[in-house]
Amino acid sequence: MTAQNNQPQRWHNYLLERGDNLRAFWEQHLNNRERRLLVILAKGFDPRMCRGLDMLLSLQKKGTCDVALVEFNEGPTSPSRNYSQLVEENMRKLEGLMNGRGAIRCYPIAMRSDDGRRIASQNALNIFKKRSDLGDYTDIVLDISSAPRGVYLPLTAKILHLLDESPSCGEQPRVNFHLLVWEDSDLDARIQDDGVEERADYISPFRGAMDREATASQPRIWIPLLGEGQRIQLERIHVHVAPDEICPVLPSPARNPRRGDNLVVEYHDLLFDSWRIEPRNLIYCAEQNPFEAYRQITHAICAYRESFAPLGGAKFVVSALSSKLLSIATLLVAYDFKKLGVEIGVANLDCHGYKFQTEAAATTGELFGLWLTGEWDAPWGQSPGPESLNSQPK
Repeated sequence: MTAQNNQPQRWHNYLLERGDNLRAFWEQHLNNRERRLLVILAKGFDPRMCRGLDMLLSLQKKGTCDVALVEFNEGPTSPSRNYSQLVEENMRKLEGLMNGRGAIRCYPIAMRSDDGRRIASQNALNIFKKRSDLGDYTDIVLDISSAPRGVYLPLTAKILHLLDESPSCGEQPRVNFHLLVWEDSDLDARIQDDGVEERADYISPFRGAMDREATASQPRIWIPLLGEGQRIQLERIHVHVAPDEICPVLPSPARNPRRGDNLVVEYHDLLFDSWRIEPRNLIYCAEQNPFEAYRQITHAICAYRESFAPLGGAKFVVSALSSKLLSIATLLVAYDFKKLGVEIGVANLDCHGYKFQTEAAATTGELFGLWLTGEWDAPWGQSPGPESLNSQPK
């Protein structure tokens, strides 16, 4: 979709499904013609690791399905190593599901360099270096349910970039790129960062030109998506970004109608006493719709850009400190602006590993699917897509 007044609008029309509707979509999509799937998973202890693949394989009656398994090494002292048995259980599930259905290829990435620097996002960008590395598939599905932000955000951006730069030609349909994520806020609360880094950094390739001396005097606007239990992360990202103005994003509406209010209470002293945020700066968006958050954040950035244009412009930084589903919005915003030549930084604080409360109840929640580009998406989204799809224009 072409941008109007230099405002990104690629995902103004979008495709988002969940639960039974997602199953119905995939059942139709997989069987209206023969599909060759590449499903990208992150190897880990998260019990949601194989749920998306399980659904796809149960519905695919023809075609092939391969798995690209991203193995991220957090180091020998990572607390995540305490859950190696759960990782082995997930691998047994994966091998059982894929038995005779397709190949499993492993892509190990180091989270740290030999001198201790965090290099996860850069290594994630290098998993697929050129279009041919993605193979000859009709559909690429990235399941982020068990992947850390520092891996799935740059990996999503790289796949989008490769597909955008080398679209299918002639009668061959465009390659479809989908995201899957099992949304379960209760389970997310049971998986907590352990040993967070001392300093935040920007996720590759979204550094937002923060190191550019020519624009060093421009004011910085920071837009963090808030989630529970992220005080240390917020404080350290704040120190790194050094914003002049802050626009926190709160989930509303949400499954828990008081969730947004609870987050304001949790961070009240930080937001209003320490950082002196104006209440009018708060941004509200639906908890389970990253496309709405994308639209709200895009609108806020465009309004600030217009206001600061007479003063020489401003710099913008977004941070995902919320659920995986909502955090996708930060990637959509940064990627779409980058296509227009506007650099948006994505600031993040990595951790050494995770603590998992394994004794709690079984997982609940449901699977969400986003179709980011492909057959329905003529260049820049000008085609609304087949009538049979549940297109969500806003």
